[in-house]
Amino acid sequence: MGLKNNDGENMMTDLLSSAHVHTTFCDGKSSAKDIAHAAYEKSFVSLGFSSHAPQMFDSAHCINPSKEEDYKDEIRRLKQEYKGRMAIYLGIERDLFSCSEADDYEYVIASVHYFKTPDGRYIGVDGNSEALQEYINEYCDGNGIEMAKQYFSLFQDYVCESKPSIIGHFDLVRYNNSILHLYDEESLEYRALALDALRTMRETNALLEVNTGGVARGYMLEPYSAPFLLKEWKAWGGEVIINSDCHDLKLLDAGYGQAIDILSALGYDHVLRLSSDPSQGMWQTVRL
Repeated sequence: MGLKNNDGENMMTDLLSSAHVHTTFCDGKSSAKDIAHAAYEKSFVSLGFSSHAPQMFDSAHCINPSKEEDYKDEIRRLKQEYKGRMAIYLGIERDLFSCSEADDYEYVIASVHYFKTPDGRYIGVDGNSEALQEYINEYCDGNGIEMAKQYFSLFQDYVCESKPSIIGHFDLVRYNNSILHLYDEESLEYRALALDALRTMRETNALLEVNTGGVARGYMLEPYSAPFLLKEWKAWGGEVIINSDCHDLKLLDAGYGQAIDILSALGYDHVLRLSSDPSQGMWQTVRL
């Protein structure tokens, strides 16, 4: 669809921004240089790089600890290269089990991608479905709802402790639920678990991400977070940001039209995005 505001005017340029972008420094397919060029060619007003922070396991999906400074240097170089043409920000997606510090970054996306077993293994929330099913059988009494309860509890505690800028793909447990059918996403039990955790996170003033990456890559029908979560988030006075969670420059703005349709239907009249002018602050309001 063409993105229009309430007056029918094209607003695509104002919305062209993403704070959640991955590169070849972690598990992305495109280099930071190429993504920045693609964003500029698409008339992005701002762009935030947020590679997966270093961790001491599953190294294929994160920045190698020895390359973290190289990552920072490259994004800072691009920031200067595009200064005055497109605002670029140095961010990080920091998982609960990351070993990286957040101090050198302009913003942090908090996420939970793993469960840690008592014997020290890490099981992906959005990883291999068979491994997750084995985790559920062994540590959740075979109960998918218990797994979801553990996930939301971990995420809630992490966000409340770390106070990130952005809550990343809050209901990521939906990824494998579509494969394993672990629980009913429409059930009152599941929704209560998710809403209780999200309500507590609201106290941190973090932005809730509307993440179009799963839709763009073809394994989800609608973005994270689900509409029932976005509806309550609005009622609580929370702010949202649309991010592409891009791992391939061809999908840099994929799914934004659907995200806007969902938010508009829920009564949202604005979103936040990374500012086009860093001197005016980190976040900027865009009217829908």
